[in-house]
Amino acid sequence: MMSARREKGPSGILRRALANAGLLLTGKVAAGVMQLATFALAARGLGLVEFGLFSMLLAQIQLLTGLAAFQSNQAVIRYGVDHLRDGNVAAFQSLVKAGTILDFGAALIAMMAALLLAPPIGQWLGWDARLILAAQLIAPLALTNAIATPKGMLRLFGRFDLLAKHVAVTPAARLVGVGIAFAVGGALPLYLALWLLAGLVGALVALALGWREAARRALLTGFDLRMRRLGADNPGIWRFSILSNLHSSVLLIPSQLSTFLVGALLNPAAAGLFKVARELGTGLAKPIDLLNQSVYPDVARLVAGGEWARLRRTVIHSGMIAAAAGGIITLLILVLGRPLIVLVFGPEYLLALPVLALISIATTIAVAVFAIDPALYAFGRPSAPLLTAVVANLVFVAILVWRLGEDGLAGAGFAFIAASLVTVLGSLFWFRRLLANAVSPTTDDRAPRIQAPSK
Repeated sequence: MMSARREKGPSGILRRALANAGLLLTGKVAAGVMQLATFALAARGLGLVEFGLFSMLLAQIQLLTGLAAFQSNQAVIRYGVDHLRDGNVAAFQSLVKAGTILDFGAALIAMMAALLLAPPIGQWLGWDARLILAAQLIAPLALTNAIATPKGMLRLFGRFDLLAKHVAVTPAARLVGVGIAFAVGGALPLYLALWLLAGLVGALVALALGWREAARRALLTGFDLRMRRLGADNPGIWRFSILSNLHSSVLLIPSQLSTFLVGALLNPAAAGLFKVARELGTGLAKPIDLLNQSVYPDVARLVAGGEWARLRRTVIHSGMIAAAAGGIITLLILVLGRPLIVLVFGPEYLLALPVLALISIATTIAVAVFAIDPALYAFGRPSAPLLTAVVANLVFVAILVWRLGEDGLAGAGFAFIAASLVTVLGSLFWFRRLLANAVSPTTDDRAPRIQAPSK
């Protein structure tokens, strides 16, 4: 039970979010180290060109998977908060059924798309039959993404300790797999096969944890496979899920599509260099994403309760903490980037340093408004961050395509910075607008509860 002191102002929420994020960070730090070691082994074992192809193949399937995925964890939090508060078990069960359908339906669509699109994409890139077959063989990697609903349930239940443990499962399995491939001098197909196997292991663990916790809370009592009332028990969930899908899809452009475009417009070696720079340069975004996951349930409760002043302070204070952390990490990269790249990946990857510095600066800019997206989702307005992301990523792609030929890899860094600036301005615009509409001139900290808009 929290003290009254902790419940006042945003400090209690931030402390709780930071504590939960700290639990996740415990696993994420270990996961990050393992992921870095995994990519280092793959980069050294495959060599620059083959590692670039490895990065492009993974980016292709991850892009298709992300385009199809509905991010149903957002809906689980958005609607689950109300169902748990009201003790509405039937509506909660409808919610997880809807989320599971979206998760696995999207994964199957992405897998089939990967199988069908591999030949034409490979021919366009000039790939041989070996690479086209490799792209098809890793298509089941899409199934590893069908875990948004169980992870959303764990967040909703406050089981960040379990999320912290799970976050290290897949990276650990991939480190072991890539380590085996490296030790035996394996070729690209072996690296891909073991990467896929590790992802499936992580997905199975997530499914087991989420559903087990729901069962422990007697939320699965009377659960059946009937699909009636999924929308009626969760008004607006299909529209919400479609918009959140579009938003998450657009967010893939700077990550997965950019790696693919760099390889396609320059060469596979450039894709390998860019992969190294992006993994290191966006490292700050990963712990910030954990804080995002931690703060979302509390932000949803503030919006549901109409506590606008606390919401505003929480968003501002969260952004200040994230920006400060980003500044420190960027400074460390500027000072230690060269020896870090040589130590971890090898001297042939030193050409990644300029774009690494630019991506780190861009990440620092973007994380300053990380808490706004959860607030906009909690308002029932996924269209707002979607529109911001669309504009930001149109700018990103335009500058990326324009400057790659002129500036080489540095052009990708300039594209990241421009997109981050657009993201900050757009996020601030929507947040201020929604708050202005929500706050009644006759109240100070509380206002009538906002329902998800029907249009």
